[in-house]
Amino acid sequence: MDKNRLAVDKNRLAAYKVLLRMEENDTYSNIELNNQIHRIRPESQGFVRELVYGVTEKRLYLDYLLSQIVIDGYADLPSRVKVFLRIGIFQLVFMESVPEYAAVCETVNLAKINCSRHYKSINRILRTFIRKKNSISFPENIRKRGKRLVNQYSVDKSIVELWKEQFGYDFTEELLKAGNEVPPFTIRVNTTKISKVELKDALISRGFEVLDIDEKINMLQIAGSDILRTEEYREGLFSVQDPASVIAISGLEPKKNDFIIDVCAAPGGKSFCAAEMMENQGEIISFDIFEQKLLNMSSQVDRLGLDIVKPKLGDALKMDYSLKDKADKVICDVPCSGLGVFRRKPEIKYRPVIDSAEELADKQFKILRNSAGYLKPGGRLIYSTCTINKFENEAVVMNFLESCKDFELKTQRRLFPNIDGTDGFYFAILERFC
Repeated sequence: MDKNRLAVDKNRLAAYKVLLRMEENDTYSNIELNNQIHRIRPESQGFVRELVYGVTEKRLYLDYLLSQIVIDGYADLPSRVKVFLRIGIFQLVFMESVPEYAAVCETVNLAKINCSRHYKSINRILRTFIRKKNSISFPENIRKRGKRLVNQYSVDKSIVELWKEQFGYDFTEELLKAGNEVPPFTIRVNTTKISKVELKDALISRGFEVLDIDEKINMLQIAGSDILRTEEYREGLFSVQDPASVIAISGLEPKKNDFIIDVCAAPGGKSFCAAEMMENQGEIISFDIFEQKLLNMSSQVDRLGLDIVKPKLGDALKMDYSLKDKADKVICDVPCSGLGVFRRKPEIKYRPVIDSAEELADKQFKILRNSAGYLKPGGRLIYSTCTINKFENEAVVMNFLESCKDFELKTQRRLFPNIDGTDGFYFAILERFC
């Protein structure tokens, strides 16, 4: 077989394996991508990532098109058949660099090996789409707005309903549009080792395009490949992080010699950000319930040289009474629905939020109550989520303030990808006054 043909097969094979695992096991795209790229070693990781994230991001859009070709029983097709069809249709509609014959032939050739009973049907459906695409209705043309948003932006209808009630249709569409865009690659400068200007110059000298995001925060936007293989990364001069988290921790105002508790710390970005603002002087206890995540945090502590960060096994729902009333600051970044990070984790778009909303908000409230117990009088706590949902954000904070009269709200802020250019994020700064 021709070497180039083999490379293309391996690229699509890796994408198929990732998408099938996600379809059948509800795994995260980034984890599965890393696993399959390591195992299959495709020639073009960029092509694989474009195909995986594209199909994941556009899944309902693609299904809407396919349901017009497979008029009866599309929903009942085996998972592997639907994955192959989505791969083929995505290339035909969205990948201009792939010729129609390659999109069909390479997809069908791969199906012959991995889906042999159905490859003829896959071939027929893809060719029928090419023949009829000018007469097929695309999601952009759906007249009912709610249904259009669901299919055009490929998102569970419960999310559209939630945002419509909280923000109205127009703002909901802006959020969905921003959630389908590719986020910029941003890094947080480790100012205990290097200044922002020095790191910017060093990365530019290596051929990266570097932009200063905001002079108020130690963040840079980067364009270029393999930055995590640079000497600057190995030496701990920066970490990958979205500006939203840095803006939030800046609001907490960590200071030298503070004692800080981070109750849901992994993967550690907020703890490390605070440690850098503290000039690596003081102490941060960073709790998490997953031992492997704590081990990963420990390796980052070593890389960054932030030895005031102490990863420790602990459950945010269970208070460590030995630390009651001890902390100057508390970081309470709670588990949430993740509706603010569509653009990084598109699989989140397909998870209904209505069914679990009450249970999740109750858990968030309990974590906040426990976290407040660590704070000394005069101390500050930050409650934060990476979601865009008032029930998990403002409502939880208001509920807490009603039950804990010794706290007051100093500030709160919502960050939106369509307005602020960050991930969707919420944080509230609370102060204990007695």
